[in-house]
Amino acid sequence: MKKAADALKLLFPNMLHLTCLVHGLHRIAEHIRCLFPDVDRLIFNVKKVFLKAPSRVQLFKEMATEIPLTPQPVLTRWGTWLSAVFYYAVNFTKIQEIISCFEEEEESAAVKIVHEIMQKESLRCDLSFLVPKNPGSTYNKKHFK
Repeated sequence: MKKAADALKLLFPNMLHLTCLVHGLHRIAEHIRCLFPDVDRLIFNVKKVFLKAPSRVQLFKEMATEIPLTPQPVLTRWGTWLSAVFYYAVNFTKIQEIISCFEEEEESAAVKIVHEIMQKESLRCDLSFLVPKNPGSTYNKKHFK
């Protein structure tokens, strides 16, 4: 990109390069994800628990009719990981209850990992730290329907 800008500078001497603000915000969100590995592992493994598992999705819908399915964030989409963090912070106890039902029935490695992560007290602290304290900042519900 730098080479292209240098070449264009010859044609447009008054050209000024501005870095995209949204790219900068996305980089900050990536850095936040790296600072909270337990939250990242929780989101990644819960995604694996429900991926290609219609029986688990059905049980989730039966047990938690009032909340949407767990989000499946894509790291290259801006803000989806942080939206997932808000979702898990708001619905943590219900998801923990559902995961404990899965562990009783199945031998899935992903279910065991999620159950192990959810037992950590530091996970609850991390989630509460990441979620802003103002009432207007919640996960985007339409994003997960």
